[in-house]
Amino acid sequence: MAMQALSRRRTTIRGIGVLVLALVGGVGLAEAPASAAGTTTHVDCSRPSAGDGSPAAPFNSIAQANGRTYGPGDTLAFAAGTTCTGSLAPRGSGTALAPITLTGYGTGALPVIDGGGAANAVSFTNQDHWRVSGLKLTNPAPSLARRTGLRISATDGTAHRGFDIGHLVIDRVAGQTNKNSPTTEDFVQSAGVVTGASGANSTLHDIHVHHNQVSNTGGGGLKIRVGAMAVKGSGVLIEHNTVRDVGGDGIIASYADAPLIQFNEAAGVGNGAYPFSGGNFAGIWVLGDRDPTIQYNAVHDITRMSVADSQAFDCDWGNTGTCTVQYNFSRDNIGGFFLDCDGCGTIGGAKQIVRFNVSENDCRMSSNSAGRSALHLYNNVFYCTDRKFAVTLPDESVVENNIWVGTADSRLPTGPGIQWWWNVFQGVPRPTANGIAGDPRFVDPGTGGDTLASADGYRLRATSPALGNGSVIAGNGGRDYWGNPVSSTAKPHRGAYNGPGL
Repeated sequence: MAMQALSRRRTTIRGIGVLVLALVGGVGLAEAPASAAGTTTHVDCSRPSAGDGSPAAPFNSIAQANGRTYGPGDTLAFAAGTTCTGSLAPRGSGTALAPITLTGYGTGALPVIDGGGAANAVSFTNQDHWRVSGLKLTNPAPSLARRTGLRISATDGTAHRGFDIGHLVIDRVAGQTNKNSPTTEDFVQSAGVVTGASGANSTLHDIHVHHNQVSNTGGGGLKIRVGAMAVKGSGVLIEHNTVRDVGGDGIIASYADAPLIQFNEAAGVGNGAYPFSGGNFAGIWVLGDRDPTIQYNAVHDITRMSVADSQAFDCDWGNTGTCTVQYNFSRDNIGGFFLDCDGCGTIGGAKQIVRFNVSENDCRMSSNSAGRSALHLYNNVFYCTDRKFAVTLPDESVVENNIWVGTADSRLPTGPGIQWWWNVFQGVPRPTANGIAGDPRFVDPGTGGDTLASADGYRLRATSPALGNGSVIAGNGGRDYWGNPVSSTAKPHRGAYNGPGL
């Protein structure tokens, strides 16, 4: 279902705009019109005098760019190799068939918009249908405050939609890194990209955030909030982003209907030029959503411990339906692999499915006992040989077909509501009599890197005792971590690999 939804969303996105060529280190843009007839406004802040926005006489300031109202099919383009200082808040809305484009033009380094310590380097409020790409955003300041690189807000009690945010470089944003001071909201509203919906019935829809590089941003990387508990936004797709060394949460999707977070990398979360300084944070997590999915992501090297979190993945409070965490790789995260935080706020009671993931040297899973979530934890690999496991599970948990490699002093949880079936245990004592005790015969364990593909060492050898003897699970997603098929009737392997023995 998740991949079908992705296909539908990609088709929609391809249909509403034109191709903008944007390279990470520079831009090369033709002087072509947008997807519908429109006007291109040029801005070159290196020019000594203000022009009329034409190629021969471009605007030369953020103030000029803010002074014009843009319409369907228009383009606002900044000159490559230049820096404009100020808070860009362009006015106007496009349409689904004729969005407005904010991008760069010419050749050379990405054009830079420097917020100069303002609340936002770029912002949109109660607007629709913008495509933003091919820019570098920065917003440094000598002190921390509520601050972003790019903000999208809905505040007028209506639905707004149609933002494609891609191929941006966002670096050095002096957002608030302390979740407790001066207010929690200052931290919540600080990151590289923040979207928000405030006021009764305000929502955001069709938000595609993709192929961005975010680093050194206080408060976090990407915080995509599109509604509230009472009314949710929709069409949230966050994919192919790289978030490194941000002073807070890596990626969050909140108050959305079926958000999809996939193919992202989050590394060194909590560190950077503006390091996290108080409260809790995590790598990739969801809050207040219905049926969220976190898949095909790599989270690694979270070395800064927050009060209680710092996990790679988190199904937090207020989620309903099913929270699915699948096909991810995590490594060396000090807070561990996964957090069940349904009891950390408004209880949503979402069922949690955590399957076909590989976790190396995370060693920790946490659960807030006040929640109502039921966990189905199956066909994962948990490899922890340098310290003992620290695992707590929801009171209602089914743990099956996993491979656990750990230390003899580890103790996995037991309880009347925790069921252990058909797991493999190497080093770590079995929590119940069920399961295989022995070497699972991985190809090359402990060799994970920074990507999904770096987990290849956790495939199984032909001599593995885990081949073809796991529990059959209905609705298992149909594939393993590597894309091999998983039958709904034939017994699978134990662990995240279901291909032929190697």
